[in-house]
Amino acid sequence: MANVTTHNVELAGQILPYALKRSSRKTLTITVFPDGGILVAAPASASVADIDQRLRQRGRWILRTRRAFEQFRPITPPRRYLPGETHRYLGRQYRLSVEQSLRSDVTIEGDRIAVKYPGMRSAERTEQLLTTWFQHQSRQRLLERLTSLSRAFPEYGDPPRLTVRKLTKRWGSMSQDGSHMLLNTRLIEAPIDCIDYVIIHELCHVREPNHGPAFFELLEQKLPDWERRKLRLEKIMV
Repeated sequence: MANVTTHNVELAGQILPYALKRSSRKTLTITVFPDGGILVAAPASASVADIDQRLRQRGRWILRTRRAFEQFRPITPPRRYLPGETHRYLGRQYRLSVEQSLRSDVTIEGDRIAVKYPGMRSAERTEQLLTTWFQHQSRQRLLERLTSLSRAFPEYGDPPRLTVRKLTKRWGSMSQDGSHMLLNTRLIEAPIDCIDYVIIHELCHVREPNHGPAFFELLEQKLPDWERRKLRLEKIMV
């Protein structure tokens, strides 16, 4: 397991704490989290002085990223709900098709997401049916993953209660007592491995509320490739 310690660095007159994770890696990376927490992953041979110097060199980027998270709003193109439009589901892109049918339904058919209903085709009706379908899929799929992943934390007892809704600043959050998890409905667009990362991240917060060394020790234990999943989530979910 990687060794994680906590340190402080001064950037533009601010004293900022950061978690330092040492391992056999050959390069140094800096991660800034939505809550402002900073994680540095560094080679075991790197000195704290060298790491602090690298942080100061990247100081403008670190502070800019922290400010951006404070103002973060997901940027998504306006939907028109017309045939051929692209929609993402569980990490894959699907083309929207709108078909006349005797009953209303939404199905995945190959590389298409088919919205079917009686009567004339309209963007408003298509939007209503597709939005309802995505909301249902979000609740069902995210609950399935939470129930399954909670088994990795048997000391918690029953899985937390889940609420899924649109969030503007983060992918999820956990109540202080660990009884309630809130997840962003947009996670249904992400690959399963990225969904699992968010859920395990929040489950780790039951034991470790802050992004300190103990939190990253636990996250590393439960999900050794969490950094890869996090980067994939950030790359896909613009």
